[in-house]
Amino acid sequence: MATALEHRPHPGHDHAHGEGCGHVAVPHGDHVDYVHDGHRHAAHDGHWDDH
Repeated sequence: MATALEHRPHPGHDHAHGEGCGHVAVPHGDHVDYVHDGHRHAAHDGHWDDH
């Protein structure tokens, strides 16, 4: 079972999230996550992590 502190990269994610990307933006602390395929994506070191 994954915890909130685990680093879980989303492999093969070529889509760049951002304003107007078509996904729901969710403010999360000092950054914005994006709802994608039923989970949140967060930018991390040049890739997207699953939350």
